[in-house]
Amino acid sequence: WSRLYTSRNNFPQIIQSSKRFSGPTGLEEYIGFGITMALTARTTHKAMIFESAGYSLNFWKFRLALPHFMTPGQVTVTHEDLSDGTFRFTLQLVHPHLGTLVRQSGVFHESQVT
Repeated sequence: WSRLYTSRNNFPQIIQSSKRFSGPTGLEEYIGFGITMALTARTTHKAMIFESAGYSLNFWKFRLALPHFMTPGQVTVTHEDLSDGTFRFTLQLVHPHLGTLVRQSGVFHESQVT
């Protein structure tokens, strides 16, 4: 999936990644340039929650787990059902020493295509 980040003073940035069934947890986000983030998934009554479970560099068939001090921190992504065809998407990146580095939240409505 792709995300576009814009601001008034900076050039827009596009971030692309894809989920795949691989890695130590069986699910990972491929960020690019051989970088992957292992994910765990769980659900609550109204939400799906994905959490990072380690990062690695992958080259051909080799996988090198990154030590915690070389990672950006803990990522949590939540898709929360708000009913009536709407959901809240929240992404948070928390570094163990620097605290919250990124927090995004938005409410989306399912469009009907006919």
